[in-house]
Amino acid sequence: MRPRRLFSRLLDIALIFLFVYLLVIPEKTTEFTREALSFCAGSLIPSLFACMVLAKCVVTLPITDRIASRLGVGSVVFTIGLLCGAPIGAKLAVSLYESGRIDRRYAEYLVSFCNNASASFLVGFVGAELFGSVAVGIRLLLIQMISALVAATVMRFVIYPKGLLPKFKYDSGERVGLRESIADGAATMINICACAVFFIVIGGALSSLLPLDPIGDSVMRSLLEFSSGCAAASRLTSNAYAVTSLAIGCGGLSVAMQVKSVVAGRLSIKPYLSGKLISCGVMMLLTILS
Repeated sequence: MRPRRLFSRLLDIALIFLFVYLLVIPEKTTEFTREALSFCAGSLIPSLFACMVLAKCVVTLPITDRIASRLGVGSVVFTIGLLCGAPIGAKLAVSLYESGRIDRRYAEYLVSFCNNASASFLVGFVGAELFGSVAVGIRLLLIQMISALVAATVMRFVIYPKGLLPKFKYDSGERVGLRESIADGAATMINICACAVFFIVIGGALSSLLPLDPIGDSVMRSLLEFSSGCAAASRLTSNAYAVTSLAIGCGGLSVAMQVKSVVAGRLSIKPYLSGKLISCGVMMLLTILS
């Protein structure tokens, strides 16, 4: 049996097992879901929503076009992704590709390093909320930026091994009003919270099934959903920053699925996965050394 088919069947078995397990322990399922909803309402939405709405307005201002004309389309998509968080970078790359302003290869290049945790999430939630220090959030933000730029440099030579990056003119399009920004931010926030709730519930189920120590449990949650992984890592007595960097750097299965849903049928997901692997490794290394 081919490895891919074997993995697919094992995944099917795992999903069926988790489905049955959650059915036979409804009280635990309710508890995990309640905790996840409380986490979204008490932490995720307050730290992200307002900044997401305002960022959507800012990126369509005329000054953004002038900045892009000087710095290039890649820097604009990277900055927008950093302001709004994943999968906004992927959404913008696909939009630019479908409008004919960039080609497929360049769009896949942008997806490989432009989907990161938002600045408001790192500073407001991870730094201020979890670790009680804005300075910690700023430090993680700077490390994430450096790691993403390292990934961009490496992926440049992977995707464009024999030539320079092409140059494109960025056009932010029609200016978006506050009402439209609020509606779009609400839709994105619902998507983020839905993914967070699902993977937090799955993480809770796996945590009750597997004999994991606190570090192992935090790593498992980080690989599933990075915000709950950061929350679990912040409670560790040792290696808290390293596990937090793992959660932020890899983004988790939740973000990978969000990006996959955006690029499906248009772009390959492989550059994103490669870029995330590089970024995660660099981020963990820089966190340990700093």
